[in-house]
Amino acid sequence: MASKPPSIASILHKLPVFAGLYAQEYAHIRDICQPARFPTGHTLFREGDGSPCMYVLLDGEIELSSRDQDPLHTVRPGETFGEIGLIAQQKRTATATCLAPVTLLQINGDAFRLLLGREPRISFAIMRNITLGLSGHIVRMNRQGLPDSLPSPEPAPVVRRPRVRRQR
Repeated sequence: MASKPPSIASILHKLPVFAGLYAQEYAHIRDICQPARFPTGHTLFREGDGSPCMYVLLDGEIELSSRDQDPLHTVRPGETFGEIGLIAQQKRTATATCLAPVTLLQINGDAFRLLLGREPRISFAIMRNITLGLSGHIVRMNRQGLPDSLPSPEPAPVVRRPRVRRQR
């Protein structure tokens, strides 16, 4: 007998970006998720495209690459991607290509922003989780050391205020 696939709610509970939500809040996120499948070799988006949605990978592998660095990261099941561009409303900074057939959840940006506007606690939790994830990434990068090719910061110019004489 085949095992029952996990529910969308149980998948969302395991994702760090949605950590700390209440059951009803997970239901709100679930309601804006759209399942989708794509074949091997399919390009979900290209570097420079708009960011109309974020994704949760359920099955398969996605390669993220850029013009400057190929590959950047291989997305594995249980990971989210595209959330920074969606939240910042910026163009994609990488190209996402299916390395195998994939099953994922798409979260539409307009629906996501409406939800965050209606549910400030969800908004706070997600932004906190993304910030913690990014700060953890920065700490790991700092431990590895910065590349020698970064320019040294220029000292800030000294600005002196003119002395004002007090009149007696």
